[in-house]
Amino acid sequence: MEEKRLVIDLDKCVGCYACEAACRQEHGFPPESRWCRVFTVGPRSVDGKLNLDFVPFMCLHCDDPICSASCPPSAITKTPDGTVEIDSEKCTGCRQCMLACPYGAIYFDDKKKVAGKCSLCPDRVSAGLEPGCVQHCIGGALMFLTEPESSRITRGMHTAGTGKVIYASSKWVLNMLEGAPED
Repeated sequence: MEEKRLVIDLDKCVGCYACEAACRQEHGFPPESRWCRVFTVGPRSVDGKLNLDFVPFMCLHCDDPICSASCPPSAITKTPDGTVEIDSEKCTGCRQCMLACPYGAIYFDDKKKVAGKCSLCPDRVSAGLEPGCVQHCIGGALMFLTEPESSRITRGMHTAGTGKVIYASSKWVLNMLEGAPED
């Protein structure tokens, strides 16, 4: 199977939070757990018009994950397909990965006393399905695509990202260093 990445089209996100709900349901998380979360930007004036934008956010599955390098028990690894995973059996709960992640994408499960983050739903993907957040995205903002597909979809758009997550927009200029949208 050809490697896929998560493409997030910021122009299509309608702020419905279905991705957050799908992630919680898929993994049996309580409401306060947010491996996937949607940030609201605005309201603000852009070219004299009122804008309200939404930015879905989860682990970026970085090319060179600093969280992995900072993990004393080596519980965080990068799989051959580029997904960054946390082995909850090896995790000691030291939270060093949380401090190291520049995106704040790692969370601590107080009940299980282990760190966790978006895994891109490997069980679903190995069964030929999309990650839960992608399947339930009503606006079509989240897409799980191969490299050729993602290049075709994002052609002519501003893009930014690292690892397995790419942000794209026709109206936002994306900051390549931060991987986050900005005006």
